[in-house]
This record gives sequence, C-alpha cells and structure tokens, in this order.
Amino acid sequence: MRQRALLAVVLLVLLMTAACGGDSDDAPDDDPSSSRPPAAAPAPKRFDPPARFASEGQTLAKAPRRGGALGKPEVAAVFVGSTLVYVDESSLAGIDVVTGDDRWVTPMPGVTIAESTQIATPILYEDRIYVAAAMTVPDGPRVSSHRAISLAAVDPSTGAEVWTATIEALPGDPVQDVRLVGVTADSIVLDTSTTTYVVDPQTRRTRWQTQFFEPTVVDGTVVAGQLGEDATETKTRTVGLRLTDGVQLWSSAAAAQQGRSFPLGPGLMAVHGRDFASAEPFFDFLDPATGESRYPGDSDELSALQSCWFDGRTLVVCAATGTRTVAVGYNWSDLAEIWELPVGDRAAPRVTGAWHGAVYGLLKGKPVTLDGRSGAVRTNAAGAAPALVNEYAGVSAESGSLRLFPALA
Repeated sequence: MRQRALLAVVLLVLLMTAACGGDSDDAPDDDPSSSRPPAAAPAPKRFDPPARFASEGQTLAKAPRRGGALGKPEVAAVFVGSTLVYVDESSLAGIDVVTGDDRWVTPMPGVTIAESTQIATPILYEDRIYVAAAMTVPDGPRVSSHRAISLAAVDPSTGAEVWTATIEALPGDPVQDVRLVGVTADSIVLDTSTTTYVVDPQTRRTRWQTQFFEPTVVDGTVVAGQLGEDATETKTRTVGLRLTDGVQLWSSAAAAQQGRSFPLGPGLMAVHGRDFASAEPFFDFLDPATGESRYPGDSDELSALQSCWFDGRTLVVCAATGTRTVAVGYNWSDLAEIWELPVGDRAAPRVTGAWHGAVYGLLKGKPVTLDGRSGAVRTNAAGAAPALVNEYAGVSAESGSLRLFPALA
C-alpha cells in the first residue's frame, strides 16, 4: 500500500510539472536579444558652428519677396532646435532639419492662397512662434468686407494654434504688406506699408499706432526705426519710440534719404543711409534706448558699410558690395575692429550671414566659411552660403526658393 501511495504522489507531481512548466509565458526566450527594447535612434550630429553644408539642399517653398516681384527673396523661417518653421504660401510649416521629414502644417487663420498674401517672417519668443499676415474680413450684417491683420501664436513642436486674433487696421490702410517686427512680453510690433501697430499680447488689442514710421528694431522698452516727415518718406530721421505709448524718446539730429536701420543684438543697432542735405553716405552704431552712438571711433570711417550681422554671441560682421566688396569683423561688446578684408592677396567674400563665430558668404561665386575671430578662411568648399544657421543646418533664399542645407561638419 505504501508503494502504491508513493507512486501516486510521484505521478501527481509529474502531472503538475507538465501542466505548469514548458510552455509558460515566464519561460526564458531562446533568443535573449528579442526581449530587449529597440535601440534608440542615434542623436543627430551638432556642429556649433557648422563650417560645411550639403551642397544640393532641399527646396521647401517659394521664397516670399517683400515689395513685389522685384523685391529681394526673404528667408521667411526660424529655427527651433532641430525644427525649422517656415512660411509656405498661406500656411506655416514645420520640418525636421535632420531627417527632412515634415512635422506639421498650419494654415494661417483667415488667409487664402487666392489672396496672394505674404505671411510675415515668423518670430520665436520664449516657447511660441508668432506669425502675421494681411487678410480680408468678409462682409457681415453691419460691415462690408475690409482688410485687417491676422495674428497668431503657435506651438512650434506641434503647430497647434495657442491663440489667434484679428487686428483691425486704420481706415484707409490697404494692409498690402505686413511685417512682424518684434515681440516682447508685453508688446507685438506689426507694420504695414503705411502704419505701425503695437499690440498687447494679453488682450490682443492695439495699444497704439502711428503712420509714416518704418520700425526695424525692438529692444527692451523701445521700438526704433525710420520716421518719415510725410507719406512719401523720402526724408526720414532715425527715432526711438516708447513701446508702452508711442512717445518719441529720441531722434537723430540729421535727416536722411534712403535711411535704413537693423538690429544687432540687445542694446545695439546700426543705421545706414545718405545725408538728406549733402547726399553723402553715412553709417553708425547706435544704442536703441538713447540713440547715442556706440562706435568708439569716428563714424565717418564707417560710411562705406551697408549691412551688418550679429552672430548671436560676441561678433558683429559688416559688409559692403558694389565697386568694392568689403567685410569687417567687430567685437560686439565694444565695437573694436578685429579684422578687415580685403587685405594683401586675400579678397573679401559677399557676406550672407554669421552665427556663433563663423561667417558665411560667397567668394568668386563659391560658398566659403570664415573664422569670425580672425577673418581667415575656414573652408573654401562650404557647400552653401546660408543666411540663417543653427547647429543642424543652414537656410538660404538666394535662388528665389527657400532651401535647407543640412550641416556636414
């Protein structure tokens, strides 16, 4: 009896083992690698700053031309890390600059391709993209159709609209060409062909507006630019207006013809033009808050310059083209000159941009990259001469199309 009982116990144990073992989900896999999580994609290569780009590039969209078909093609785009946000006809689009894959497309509120309206170059402020364009408000029960400004804030990672607003224009403003000049925590500066509008981003209502003003620099509490004496704007002065209420804080002593100003980082702007009385060219570096010259030397020695770029760190590069191509590098902090081209047998390139200590341009028609601290050629086989650059890519509109050039080195 004891033997039979023992045999029964053994058989029962064997049956239980067969039922619970063998095909169990907890059994180890013959191929241990199949249970591992998929390998993460390699991190995209970063070059700070890049010196060389893919020469072919990727065409994204037709580059808008401010002022009509004869205007200069505009790089209507902004980098947000590895995303490029750019204008594509009546939409805003985001593309992965590393893979070239589209991320999102967001139609501009109230804007259609049929209107042939140019969306302004977008601006990144803190964690939002701001964008504006002219629009037509359709007929309503009490109003007839009229022109206005479409304004939106967009999430750069998804393209989702954070908010949208319609900014009503002054009567008589055709709103043919809208520029988004600058954004601060409490002000959005917009400009049409005739009128400047300063909008409160909290209420999305116009705080003040003024005519015959071409704003170009938004710095702290000041918006600076060229103020015309009449609608023709043939005679202008460089002025600074307070963002809160439009009160004029300063004005240049001399009037100009063909005056132009542009931002060069916090606390610095440049102004270029011709003296209205003598027609002699002039150029100077100014403090946007006060209008005072920031240049430590005689500003007359700058008169041949036409344009400047801030590299986002410590360098300002200025240039001129025409009868003589010139490029000059300055310390951003004190505007001390650190190099100048041409010198000896070294020619100056036609500068297209600067970023983080590198200068990009065309030398004898070929893309080159210069060392921004010395002016020496870093590579004469740069692949592209972009105007907009970050650690992943460069963007150009020279061909009339917005083109993306991935960074290679």
